[in-house]
Amino acid sequence: MKRLLLPLLTVLIVCTPYALGQAKPTATRVGDLQVGADFVADFPDYTRHKFYGYGFYVDLDFSEHFGVEGDFRQANDTTIDAYNQKTVPQYQRTFEGGLRYHRNYGRFVPYAKAMYGYAVMEYPPYPPPADQTIPEAVIGYNFFSMGTGIDYKLPGHLVLRADFEYQSWFSSPNAKLGFDYNAGTGGLPNGLTPLLYSGGIAWRFGSDQYTPHGGRRGLYGH
Repeated sequence: MKRLLLPLLTVLIVCTPYALGQAKPTATRVGDLQVGADFVADFPDYTRHKFYGYGFYVDLDFSEHFGVEGDFRQANDTTIDAYNQKTVPQYQRTFEGGLRYHRNYGRFVPYAKAMYGYAVMEYPPYPPPADQTIPEAVIGYNFFSMGTGIDYKLPGHLVLRADFEYQSWFSSPNAKLGFDYNAGTGGLPNGLTPLLYSGGIAWRFGSDQYTPHGGRRGLYGH
């Protein structure tokens, strides 16, 4: 099911212009910068625990439909290591940047993005009967991600955001790591592939210059 989620969301973004064909915006802002913070729910893949945390993001839209984005996210959890009888913190921390494509429909701005970055994770050893091959550790990986979401522009300079991201870390597949033979669950046959859901709010900086669709007045409406 998880493997089908990203393609379905990508199709949704691509089809958005046709689904909203009746809504013809009169103008599009270009050259926008927005800086925001968000709440993050991380499905980390190697455990059934859900990690929760926070993040920050920056978007710069340099044309009518294209821009760049940078993200930082920190998601944390605490688990009980029954084998060693201690509480062990866990986290996933990511830094990433990339290209995004967006469309404007009044106050709604759906978008899709492709990102590249670096991730750090801390995880505890798996207690028996899991097949434990890696001890408690902090380790880092490069990763690639794809995502989709939608912004909603409030009056003034505030922008609400809902975002989904699928990450593929450059980690080695390990079908036995954390696999519980009694429960029949666990393992990482495809490597680490976290899913991140977030909701946030940003402050938008702009020149208040607008360029009509199809206009040729230059990048910033001049």
